[in-house]
Amino acid sequence: MADELAPGLSPAPPQVRVGILFAQFAAYHLDRCEAAARRLVGQAEVVAVEVAQSSRAYAWAPSGEVRGAHKRVLFADRAFEAIPRLQRLRAMLAALGDCDVAFVGIGYDQPDVLALAWMLRLKGKRVVLMSESKADDARRRWWREAGKRVLLWPFAAALVGGPRHAAYMRSLGFRRRPVVEGYDTVSLERVRAMGGAARLAPADRPFVFVGRFVAKKNLALLIEAFGRYRRGGGRRNLVLVGGGELHEALRARIAAAGLDGAIAITGFVDAAQVGAHLADARALLLASSVEQWGLVVNEALAFGLPVAVSEAVGARETLVAHGGNGFVLASDDAAAWAEAMRALDDDALRARMSDASRRLAPAGDVERFAAGVERLAGL
Repeated sequence: MADELAPGLSPAPPQVRVGILFAQFAAYHLDRCEAAARRLVGQAEVVAVEVAQSSRAYAWAPSGEVRGAHKRVLFADRAFEAIPRLQRLRAMLAALGDCDVAFVGIGYDQPDVLALAWMLRLKGKRVVLMSESKADDARRRWWREAGKRVLLWPFAAALVGGPRHAAYMRSLGFRRRPVVEGYDTVSLERVRAMGGAARLAPADRPFVFVGRFVAKKNLALLIEAFGRYRRGGGRRNLVLVGGGELHEALRARIAAAGLDGAIAITGFVDAAQVGAHLADARALLLASSVEQWGLVVNEALAFGLPVAVSEAVGARETLVAHGGNGFVLASDDAAAWAEAMRALDDDALRARMSDASRRLAPAGDVERFAAGVERLAGL
């Protein structure tokens, strides 16, 4: 029997379901899904889809609940890379099959992800690409770029990091399709709560790097620049927060440079420990030769830290003003990096840059992501 309505009432509008897909959830993925769920209350139901709870690339702890959203974990017992692509495709298609809009946050270099987008589009779904790719991330060959324009046809819109990411998407055929910035964001409230108040006296606060120990992070140059800073009379230390394949090579480089007592390596740490290191830092240093965005910049600004970043860092146009809240430097200029460290030893300059970082911080907050989801979902 059909449901009956009381006199004078009309049927409620159908509930829109918005799916948000990521390969693996870290704290900032939860931030984004929860912010979208808050934003869409009364407009849509958010389904947060996590393909796997582990991967070979990231040593993140298994994620918890997603407040306000329905969470679907597709493979709880296997690493993302260990799941056959066809099996992943079937699971992702089933998880997003009842969604009206699907936001896809897995790289389109994965054949199963492209197949997913095409299949969802053919089923009448609105598919939105979430991307932090930009033209300068790699050498671009015209014929491959032309092929991407065809392969990306199923995506109705794109949610990207910043201006360079938006420009790259438009070069791939998104000239009439909407492209909105705000993808690469974190919850500033969560980051600040995890970090707490600074525990070190201002004179004892070190420079800090946060990230994986892989070639593109350019840590060899950062160590060389720090050595120049110390030889020039700098007394501050450097903490490398993270770990990875270059861990032992970096230890050897530090020892060879005579910097054992000046550079500390933490190994992999969780989000709360990252926040604690940032709360106690003098400034963030990120000298990457390739960096799609650099979410640690968002986190650093949450604590009002000055930041020195390379030109490759995708966050720089949105979150870093050269000479304002930090420095934008060439990734191969060790002398310039050493000079930036010396400049950041000046308390007055550091205080001015800290104030500027606090003013810029909201541009990296997760509410921008939520606004982008609302707009691109057509709500």
